[in-house]
Amino acid sequence: MGLNARVATLPGHEITVEEQQEFRVDDLLPSRVMRPADAQDAARGLRLCDLVPAAVVTWGGGTQMRLGATPRRYEVAFSTERMTRLLEYEPADLTCRVEAGMRLQDLQESLLAQGQRLPLEPPHPERATVGGMLAANANGLGRARYGTVRDWVIGIAVAYPSGKLARAGGKVVKNVAGYDLMKLHIGALGTLGVIAEVNFKVQTRPQVEATLLAHFEMLAPAIDCGIALARQYLAPAAALVLDQGALRDCGLAADWRWTLALKLEGYAREVEAARNKATGIIRDAGGRVEEGDVPSTFWETARDWSAPDDDHVVVRAIVPLTSIHAILNALPPDSRMMALPGAGLVDARVAPGSAASTLQRLRTAGGDQGQVIVAAAPAVVKKGLDVWGPPPPGFPIMRALKQALDPNGILNPGRFVGGI
Repeated sequence: MGLNARVATLPGHEITVEEQQEFRVDDLLPSRVMRPADAQDAARGLRLCDLVPAAVVTWGGGTQMRLGATPRRYEVAFSTERMTRLLEYEPADLTCRVEAGMRLQDLQESLLAQGQRLPLEPPHPERATVGGMLAANANGLGRARYGTVRDWVIGIAVAYPSGKLARAGGKVVKNVAGYDLMKLHIGALGTLGVIAEVNFKVQTRPQVEATLLAHFEMLAPAIDCGIALARQYLAPAAALVLDQGALRDCGLAADWRWTLALKLEGYAREVEAARNKATGIIRDAGGRVEEGDVPSTFWETARDWSAPDDDHVVVRAIVPLTSIHAILNALPPDSRMMALPGAGLVDARVAPGSAASTLQRLRTAGGDQGQVIVAAAPAVVKKGLDVWGPPPPGFPIMRALKQALDPNGILNPGRFVGGI
């Protein structure tokens, strides 16, 4: 009788109409909200939800909520907005430990005071949280130079529906214990547990930053040039290829057919050497280095372009470098495109009516080793799309892990690959 009394109503706090809209996921609204104060509180809250069982969607800054399929059900918004502390920071060791609800911008400001940074730039860092960055595997524009989220996480704490809090990794860079558990949750979109704390390694901030823009008449040499530069010792911190539409979206009105944008950073002599090397490679590839001022907001707008706050449909392809040309050739002519050639990543904004056919063509072009997903779409469009595509070969293992860690299926039910 005691147990029945505990699960008779949904856990959490009553939610206002305004809060319901704030925590909307596609066309679903929650009935309650939970705001845990720390990692242990998060584990206790998940246990209460599991006893009902009540479907939970974890919320950070909301910047990646357009990613993934529409949940099958949604009762409780599980917000990390109170979990915002920098728990530990050792500048001499280049490590820190933070709560999952901490905003990326706040973390970067704390690191900046010691001349350091985390070289990850997910979209909208003023809102994006540490936990959301890990859950969505949102790496930013510098992944070809600095790697992905997994390369900078050295420890993690995760709350499970069982009420348990599990920790993996450690506080120092050389500690790799539990690394598989960290990889398990990075990119899992919160379907296996709620990330509560994260340990990062960080780095010294570069002395100098510079931007180099190049114009190409043809797409193929622009892409090949970007790949070649990514393989150089003085590789760019970021290398983007944009078409005219994406270039205008980022604040440049030039009528260049294809633009290769390079962010160079490091010591002053390194940046100058990288500029000279890049200029030579660009000219050898038939490109032209463009003079002129770059809008101060260019890189911020480019960073946020693939996670729009409006109703744009964004299709993302991550493929081997050998397949990137086939992906680009399969895009519809009315799309707008931004590619990270050194990382094999292409983001395209496509018309809602052509999204389904575009996905099919891109998946054919990407082959078995590629992945093509819907990175963002309004709910009405998403309903007619295969958001994730065919499950990967290891999907039975993924499904077994979901069953083991979340047997009642309360965490983001149906939102991830294969409907898990």
